[in-house]
Amino acid sequence: MSGIIISDNETAKRLNELARHKMIVRLLDDIRIDLMICEIEGWDKLEYLEMLTELINSFAKAERRTDE
Repeated sequence: MSGIIISDNETAKRLNELARHKMIVRLLDDIRIDLMICEIEGWDKLEYLEMLTELINSFAKAERRTDE
């Protein structure tokens, strides 16, 4: 498998930002679908959102521990 070699730091950073944006859009689409399913099934949407929040916060906590 051949890859693209980017020697310019600014270009590499911009490509990474675009890739992150694309991933965030996908994640938000998935979350919206899950919320619609919660609504259809009568499940607690807030419980689902709190679970996601805890998961995201766990990454931040782990990162803070590695910085110490």
